Amino acid sequence: MTTRQQYTGYHRLINVAIAFHARTLLVHLLAMAGVMGLPFRGFAVLAPTTPLCASVAPNGQVTITWAPPADPMGEFDHYEVHRSTASGGPFTPIADLPGLATTTYTDATADGTAGPVFYFITTVTNGTPPETSAPGDTISTIYLQVFQSTPLGYADLSWNHIAVPPSAEDSFQVWMEYPVGSWQQIATVPGNRFSYQHEISICEDLLTFQIRRAGLGCTSSSNLAGDVFRDVTPPSIPMMSTVTVDTSATGNGRTTVTWVPSPEADTDGYIIVFNAPGGAVIVDTVWGGASSTYEWEDSTPGLGPESFAVAAFDTCMTGDPPSPNTSATQPFHTTVHLNHTYDPCSGRIDLVWSPYVGWAVVQYTVHMRTSTGAWSSIAVQDGSTTSASVTVDPFITYEFVVVASQGAGLLESISNRISVYADHPGLPAFNYLRSVTVSDEFEITVVDSLDILAQVTGYRLERSVDGGPFEELSVIGAIASNTFTYVDTDVEPATRSYRYRVVVLDDCGQDALTSNIGGNILLKVTPDLYGGNTLSWNGYQEWAGGIAGYRVLRQVGSGPEELLTVAPALPWNLVDDVGTFTASTGLFCYTLVAMESGNPSGMDAVSQSNRACAVQQDLVYIPNAFVLGGVNTVFKPELAYTDVTIYELSIINRWGQVFWTTNDPQEGWDGTSGGRSVPLGVYAYYCKYRNGAGREFERRGTVTMLTAMD
Repeated sequence: MTTRQQYTGYHRLINVAIAFHARTLLVHLLAMAGVMGLPFRGFAVLAPTTPLCASVAPNGQVTITWAPPADPMGEFDHYEVHRSTASGGPFTPIADLPGLATTTYTDATADGTAGPVFYFITTVTNGTPPETSAPGDTISTIYLQVFQSTPLGYADLSWNHIAVPPSAEDSFQVWMEYPVGSWQQIATVPGNRFSYQHEISICEDLLTFQIRRAGLGCTSSSNLAGDVFRDVTPPSIPMMSTVTVDTSATGNGRTTVTWVPSPEADTDGYIIVFNAPGGAVIVDTVWGGASSTYEWEDSTPGLGPESFAVAAFDTCMTGDPPSPNTSATQPFHTTVHLNHTYDPCSGRIDLVWSPYVGWAVVQYTVHMRTSTGAWSSIAVQDGSTTSASVTVDPFITYEFVVVASQGAGLLESISNRISVYADHPGLPAFNYLRSVTVSDEFEITVVDSLDILAQVTGYRLERSVDGGPFEELSVIGAIASNTFTYVDTDVEPATRSYRYRVVVLDDCGQDALTSNIGGNILLKVTPDLYGGNTLSWNGYQEWAGGIAGYRVLRQVGSGPEELLTVAPALPWNLVDDVGTFTASTGLFCYTLVAMESGNPSGMDAVSQSNRACAVQQDLVYIPNAFVLGGVNTVFKPELAYTDVTIYELSIINRWGQVFWTTNDPQEGWDGTSGGRSVPLGVYAYYCKYRNGAGREFERRGTVTMLTAMD
């Protein structure tokens, strides 16, 4: 018996000499075989076939495909096909196939739908006796099984492919028939993987599957397996992008929800879920699987943060009552809600916002604009900071939004827009110092008009003395009436000039408004030697109206105060001729009253000056003669502007004797003594008096007594 090793060496020699003429080569080979001592029994055994593919027909029949062996000597007689339902056998011959060129065989008795079928093929020579090759590589069919998933919603495919042709690709193709007669490849899986799960996306129908594996010039196909499947799987959960507030110039301030559409082809629409205070509620349905945005008409993001989620549903109705397959939602995404507080005292707006919920915020950017300006960024905060402050000017409207961002060029969410009027509530519209008037010798009364609608903490009354700086005189709290009156008793209005003003303290305690200035009228009176008194004063200033004039009041001695005249607004001086009042005491006192005219409020004010007095210089005229029976029939000193409190007039004879005296300044000497006339001639006199100011005057001299009678 020739060994397998001897056969191998023999075939090697044949391959070396294959290029020579066949007969010559054969003679030489036989001679060489004899020389080598090899036994010779006809032709050698052929190589086995190389299996390529095994495909299962819908009826279970199996078609195998192989590559034929080389047969340069024409030794081939037929193929023997062996089959088994187990990889380890036993194998049973099932067919002899003549023709070296035959490369396929359909096993009509196989049932590739019941399980895997295994094959190998041998080649048989035409020698005597015939030689059968060793078994070729075993090839098996792909046996596919399809199951309903638990829970339902998927087709679970599993298969085996134990004996793989060496030339097969290292991957499986998953094919599906739907609708009937239409096949399409739905997946490719690695060659070491023997299962696949297909999500059901049809509502209800028969789905048939097949596994294929490409070989060299052919494809191995599994049996067909399928079932009636029902789509109970909802679409993929929509991936939320952002919830944001439309704050554009053309927007309406509503919340807009955006998401990534579910990829399933049967996605029919989306359910919008709002997280209300009482729990999640469905607010709307958006139709169309490609839809990706929604704006809620009833949103009020200015009142607080709003949270939304989105679920997808398909076209298949399941359950009782029937309803479409609906996905779950991602966690709620929540808008940024912006709020503020305004401190008018510091002129600062403090912004605070709720964090964006849904994805990690890298930064918050605060944008601001005035009512007529452009948006600008005023602050950038990190993702953990939800507040900012900005200093503003009063009486301007500012608008703010906050933008939450995942980072540059990534998703953003805009907050609600807020509008803040930087008001200073309760500021006074006015404060008017109505009048400053001298109300007593050491007293000045100040009257101020207030804006009762203002919200203030009080009023600071300031005073300037003789043109010096204004200093605080008093602070008065908030007043319910429309005026306040202050009486300044630390004054000397007859000698000093005082100016007043009122500073309104706003509700922050800061200076908000300063009134006009009002001052006392300082009146001065100077007597002259010619019977005149010169009055001068400072005019009243800063009335809202004009000066109608000055009422000049005069008091002579201890008499009543009477209106002397009404002086014009200018000049601020006046001369009073008091020459007709020589018989008076010489004391003249004056008071001025300034009169306003045309005050816009319709209420004209007055301001009274101090009381100023002047004393005309005492005048004493003593004649040096008098004539009995003439014009001057008595001798009497003439006193003018003299307030006499003590008076004495004595007549003295030549011997120095006082023979006549009186204490009445109105009584004169008529040339008698004791009722009898005294001789004509020269007499001495002594005159003494004390005025109201306490000054004493003495006069001595002579007087000649004459007579007009013959």
